[in-house]
Formats: sequence, structure tokens, C-alpha cells
Amino acid sequence: MVTSFENDSSRIETELQLLNQPIDFQAAYMAVQYLFLHIKKSLDSIRDQTVEALFSVLRSQRYDSQKQAFFLYKEAADALIHISISINHPLCFSVLSILKDLLLSSSGKKHRAVSEALGSLPVTISGPVFKQRDCTEFISMSFDSCLTAQGIADINFFYWQGRTMIYPLNCGKIACIKFARTKENVKELLTEAEWLVFLNSHPFCCGSDFFIPVPIRIQNQYIFKLKQIPDFIFNNPEIHPDYIAIIFIAEKKYFQYANEPCHFNDQRNAIKEVFQRNAWLLGKLTSMGIIHTAIIPLFHNRAQQSRRQDHGLYIWEQGGRLDKWLDSCRYPNFAKSGLRDFEHLATLKSANELRHFIGEHILGFILVMGSFFRNKAPEKKGFDEKGNPMDLRTLFDKTLFIELITEVVRNYYHGVTGLLPENLPKLFGEDLVDALIENMGIDHHMEEILRIQDQIDMSDKDFEKFLLSRGFDVPLLKNVNKGEKDIILNTGPHLGGFNQPISVPKLIEFLFCLSSLCISDRFIMENGLKACRN
Repeated sequence: MVTSFENDSSRIETELQLLNQPIDFQAAYMAVQYLFLHIKKSLDSIRDQTVEALFSVLRSQRYDSQKQAFFLYKEAADALIHISISINHPLCFSVLSILKDLLLSSSGKKHRAVSEALGSLPVTISGPVFKQRDCTEFISMSFDSCLTAQGIADINFFYWQGRTMIYPLNCGKIACIKFARTKENVKELLTEAEWLVFLNSHPFCCGSDFFIPVPIRIQNQYIFKLKQIPDFIFNNPEIHPDYIAIIFIAEKKYFQYANEPCHFNDQRNAIKEVFQRNAWLLGKLTSMGIIHTAIIPLFHNRAQQSRRQDHGLYIWEQGGRLDKWLDSCRYPNFAKSGLRDFEHLATLKSANELRHFIGEHILGFILVMGSFFRNKAPEKKGFDEKGNPMDLRTLFDKTLFIELITEVVRNYYHGVTGLLPENLPKLFGEDLVDALIENMGIDHHMEEILRIQDQIDMSDKDFEKFLLSRGFDVPLLKNVNKGEKDIILNTGPHLGGFNQPISVPKLIEFLFCLSSLCISDRFIMENGLKACRN
């Protein structure tokens, strides 16, 4: 039988081995594993020397060149996190604080390992759960009676915003009739109505302007099947011919997107106010377990949506190229009225998903900032008359870009954690903004490749539709044989070449760092550990 004395003796020997001996990679990994096992079995026996031995692995450059170094660093960081999770342990405060400092000062595999460890801290966030309603239940009514019920007298005084028909109201607001695109989309419309009801009945942002639309309910139903449709509606190709819709009343600024310079007249404070307010709102919703899953649509590869396991969606943690970033920003789901498009709200399923959504939210905001500058000349993209990538860096205001990122990070972070981020200059600097302007301002990467297999998987109709949507002329289609060879299309700008990493790797490092710090400070707040903040 092994005594506790022998266990402690073996632990101390292992610690000294890591601290004082130039051991090889395999021996170091086994030593860290042993200490981690000891921490799990006997946390009370852990002393300063144990912690210092584990940190020595993370501070050392001895193993940086090893292919598997990440796993060594991750094991050491996870062992330290295990100590931090025990909030009554005397070393909890110091370990967490040092890990946060190490995250800000490290790079490469160590940075990733420490980031993932901090991002795994357990936080308690759970969102509301709705009783599922039957999306096949709806009210049938004529289009005219629908308008009359909203006090709309002139049915011809309207305009379209995508699939939403908008009528200005005398009260200064707008009535919005949002149609389903497909039969499957009806469920999403019902989801949107339910979230609007919830947010209107559970106000959470009295100190910040958030104009939440009010859904129209008739006979306890929010879904309407409209009949006797006027001819002008038939011309909208975005809506399903069953004409199923929800109706809501919104502020007139609901469709004034945050990346449209025409809404701001170069007023810097007004621009910053919209970004920082929406960032705080998004962070606050996230802290309540309510996740906006599509601030903007993000894809790694749109062409392979049907046959990729990830449906072509962008997973920022993988650091791949970002497909058609400027197109993704055309209609961001935040505007001068606040957050929008509530069909994309979802309850957080697991706290383990939180770090991903934090990174995705901040990524979305930064991309929309870039599109704001590009939208000063929206007609310019791709190649110039000499075939060179267009250089539009002069559209970017570097100082404003830095200010926008700073305000978005501060406000989103505060919304999630209740704390302001520390050491912002260490978190990101001009080098990140310079890299963003270089890659967002010059259209280096325009190509998309439609692989032979993807062509074969498409029907002839879908193949033709795909090419037409990417700029092919109808006469040119006759010369294209489906499945014969890869087809190169200029559909960018993209951030990164086809099947290549993202062209701004610093951005991914920043997202890892920020999301992990955000979760660690949320953990600190939930457990009353403010003392371990620097």
C-alpha cells in the first residue's frame, strides 16, 4: 500500500525534475501527466512548488519546436485550471491571475493551450426555454384586412426590404410584413415572434436604447396565411407562394444598418455609439444564455454546404479562409435601432459553446466595421482595368477602426461579465488593425473553385443557378460542361486563398485571447473572485 508520504515524496521529486533537470519532451509530458493525476486525487496536498513546476513548462522554450508541444502545454494548463476551479484552494487566485497574464504574453502553441484551458472554466449561464408551438397553426386572412387591422389606409405606399414589406405608420414607426422564404422557414418566423414576445415582456436594458419590435397577435396566433394577394407581391422572388408571414411594428431605424455610411454623415461619435450600444446589448443577451447565432452569416465554403459535415459554416477556431467576407456583411443583424432579425436567437445549449459564440460575435463586429469603410465605395471591388487587385486602403480610417474595436470589446465584454477588460493595449494593438486594413482593403483573394464532385452533386438546374448567381452570363453557360473540370470563379473578396488559412491569423489569435479572458472573468464574477483580477 502506497502511503501519503510516499505519494508526496514522488510528487516533490517530479516537481524538482521539471524545475531543475533538462529532461526530454516525453519525460516532461509524463511528469506533467503525473502531477495532473496527483492534483485530481489529492488537491489539498498541492503546494506552491507544484504550481511553479507546471508554470515552468509553460514558460520554457525548450519544447517549442516539438510537433506535439501543444499537447504538453495543454496538459500543464489544464492541470493549473483544475486548481483554479476549486475556489476555496489557497492557490486558486494566484494561478488564475498568472494564467491570464501568460495568455497575454504568449504566442503560438502555448497561447492556444492556455486559451483553451481558460476557456474551459465552468460558468453558469442558462437561457429561457419555450414551450414548442405548432407552426402549422395560423390565421388565414385577406391581405387588405391585414393592413386595415394595422391602420394602413394606402396599400400602395410601401417598399420592400428583401422579403419584408414595409409600411410607414403615422406614429413614426413602421409595420413590417415578413414573409417565409420556404415552408421550413415558417418555424423560424414563429421562433422570431416568440423571442419578440419574451424580450418585450422581460426588459433587461433600461439604460440602453433597444427598440424591440412588437409582434402582432390575432386570436392567439402570430403566423398569418395571407389571401387575395395584390399582383405586386407576386414579383418578389424571395418569398414562398403560400404567403405565410409574421407582422411586427418596429422603429423606423430598424433597417438602417450599422455599416451604411449614409446613415451617419461622417459623425464619428454617432458611428461609435451604434457599434458600442449593439455590442453591449449582444453581450448582455449572451450573459442571459440568449445567443444570436447569425450577427452576420459566416462561411468557410459556400459551394460545399451540401456535402461538408459543417455545412460550409465558418468555425473561427480552425483558422480557415473566410468566404466572401464583404457579401456576408451586406445586411448585418444590428442597426441604429439595436439588434435585429430575432429568428436567429437561440438558447445556449451548453456553457461549453460559449467561447465559440463570443469569438463569433466579435469577429462579426470587426468584419462589419471593415465593410463600413468599404461601403464608402461599394461599387469598387475585385480587379482594376489592368487586372491588379484593387487597393482601397485609403477608404479606411485607422484611428476610427481602432476606436470601434476598442469600444465594441469593452462594451461586449462588460455585457457578458459585468467587468471591463484589463490590459486592452496588450490584447490588441496597431499591428492587428494594420493587418486588417491590408487584407480588407486590398482584394488579394477573389477566387472560388467549384470542384468536379460538387458539380456532380448538383442537379442541372442548381448547377445553372449557382453559376448565374456568381456572374456567369446565360450564353456562356452553353460552353460549360458540368463535371468535366474544376471551375474557377471570381466571387470574392475572401479573407484567404481557396483551401488556405485565413489571411489575418492575428485576428484568430485575438479571438482566442478575448473569448478566453471573457469566460475567465465571467467565472471570477460568478464565484466572487474579484481579488484575482490584476
